[in-house]
Amino acid sequence: MARNSFLFLAMPEQPRKPRRLVQTLCKAHEVGQLIRVRCVNCNITRHYLPGDLAKLVGDIPFWDVDRHMRCERCKRRDLDVDILLPSASEGLRIRVRRLVEIRMVRRVVWRDE
Repeated sequence: MARNSFLFLAMPEQPRKPRRLVQTLCKAHEVGQLIRVRCVNCNITRHYLPGDLAKLVGDIPFWDVDRHMRCERCKRRDLDVDILLPSASEGLRIRVRRLVEIRMVRRVVWRDE
């Protein structure tokens, strides 16, 4: 073998879209992960337990949570959703918003004829 020869390995072709593991809210809750929701407009960040969000929107993938929420402060839907598994020291510093109750509101809607 020559001294200056190089070995080239063919790399497999990368997929066009990055593949995501299906990480539903219930599976994330079992593992102990948190859902971080950040408003792109006003830059406020909130942390939620995936089990609490699953009670509201169902057992959906975490990246679909932004379709069901809006920012409390600016009322816009420009949200960035991420999932994280905090370490023990990080978990102590994070304030997690907990679901207290779900209220159904009955509203009268009138139509002129």
